[in-house]
Amino acid sequence: MIRRVIDLDDESDQILSKLAQDYDGDLGRALAELLLVHRGFEDLAEQSEKAQQLSLATQKDRAEAGFRQGRFTTWDEIKRRHNL
Repeated sequence: MIRRVIDLDDESDQILSKLAQDYDGDLGRALAELLLVHRGFEDLAEQSEKAQQLSLATQKDRAEAGFRQGRFTTWDEIKRRHNL
């Protein structure tokens, strides 16, 4: 096990303390679980990007081509269309 000293702001400390209640007050376990969940979210985001890679590239290419060709909508036009 590795021991670290961490400085937290008051709000983060309160959140961690509240979460630790689910781990019998063990701040270390609560923080370890948060880190594992964070890694899981990163993995999920990466898998999602890979699965949608073609679609995202197509959208990016279409947007860039439209911009290069001068086919873009001004912010004022968007606001007008949507009554903003």
